[in-house]
Amino acid sequence: MSGALKAGAKAGLYWRQSVDEKDGIERQRKKTRMMAKAREYVVVATYEDNATSASKGRGTAKWAQLLDDAAANRIDVVIAVDVDRLLRSITDLADLMRTGVRVLTVDGEIDLTSADGELRATMLAAVARFEVRRKSERQKRANEQRAAKGLRVGGRRPFGYEKDGVTVRQAEADAIVLGYRMIARGESLGAVARAWNDAGFTTGQSKRLSKTEKEAGKTPSPSAWTRSGVRDVMLNRRNIGQLVYLGEVQSAPAQWEPILQGDDADLFEQVQSILLDPGRRRPGRNPVGLLTGVALCGVCGATAHAGGSARRGVRGYRCSGSTGHFSRMAEPVEDFVTRIVVRRLARKDAIRLLSPSKSIDARKLRAEERRLRERLDALAAEFAKPDSALTASQLGIASKGIKDQLAAIQAELSDAGRVELLGELVGLGGDTAQSREAAVRAVWEALSVERQREVVRELLTVTLHPVGRGVRTFRPDTVGIEWVEAK
Repeated sequence: MSGALKAGAKAGLYWRQSVDEKDGIERQRKKTRMMAKAREYVVVATYEDNATSASKGRGTAKWAQLLDDAAANRIDVVIAVDVDRLLRSITDLADLMRTGVRVLTVDGEIDLTSADGELRATMLAAVARFEVRRKSERQKRANEQRAAKGLRVGGRRPFGYEKDGVTVRQAEADAIVLGYRMIARGESLGAVARAWNDAGFTTGQSKRLSKTEKEAGKTPSPSAWTRSGVRDVMLNRRNIGQLVYLGEVQSAPAQWEPILQGDDADLFEQVQSILLDPGRRRPGRNPVGLLTGVALCGVCGATAHAGGSARRGVRGYRCSGSTGHFSRMAEPVEDFVTRIVVRRLARKDAIRLLSPSKSIDARKLRAEERRLRERLDALAAEFAKPDSALTASQLGIASKGIKDQLAAIQAELSDAGRVELLGELVGLGGDTAQSREAAVRAVWEALSVERQREVVRELLTVTLHPVGRGVRTFRPDTVGIEWVEAK
């Protein structure tokens, strides 16, 4: 394209609002429409990128649509208030030049097909990029200074706090504490997500709308909680009054009130150790049966998985290792195991299930656990050095000693966890076995399946044996029960 554009040329108006601006788009609309009218161009398309940072990639924003339209000659000229509003990098300029489209700003027209126009645009794009980099560096320094003082460093509103990131939003804070308690007593991330969703809490982020939904005028709705979202909250150190910046815990005390305080202060370390356990089952389909992943196969020792017939509405269990080892109807087995658990918890001596041999200071134990793990990491780092004087034999001996201490600490913490898990199920009812069993069963049935499953896992080793073909009558002798003593 050469020469000046004539009246009637097809114009596309481009507007971009940065994340830190409030009324920029409206100002750009007015100016670009005035420029198009003054030159008698016909506006055939508009492109609006809202809340788009100049330092991040454009992805699937309207910019991509502009390039497509320009390349297809659906527009002859792009009108923007400034070059730095239109171009954010030399790459943007190169993309635009390939289309052969003209550019018009308040400073005049730029013909990207000419050497002069290319030079001018290149210089303006370089200056724009310089300003973006300089602003980014200033922001980074400001963030580092804020973090060093324990001050919040931007971002969206954290769950549990008001928009200032400092004032506790009590209803959400109570939900967070409940989440920690649920995980500590063996319930799943999915159970916490359901509890938060049922209570009406949302993530604060909105669901992305499809193109069809946007065109229909649908407004985004708040997103519901998921397992991964709950996990992020549970592992967030801001809940214990610590500020993490660029992956490092800052030494300065955070300038907000922690959500976990008093008797709940130890929950963070306990839940973190649960969620970061390498052996923890990864998210997938929630097990629906009481004994899924808990009961063992009497043939090979593999865990029981869900079986039965979904079409007929019959739940069952089968060996996860081989389809031929056993297949059992779920309900009779679950009823049998439940009766055994309830009767044990209803006994007068059930309190002995909770009583460790000595008093436990969980906070002190977890601090010692952290210290020992840090010592293991330090030994490994020292051994990895090229000039390390530490031999493989010395590393092995030192590591074994530390691991033995860790095992002892974890056994003591397990006692504390047993109290948390079983506490509300013992000491219930009156003087008769019948009244105690009724009281325990009432509490048991109010628990989630996840919690019931963890109680069974804590108290029993359940083994399911084959019953033979055609056998439909439940036989208790085909369900092995072995009590697990407190460590």
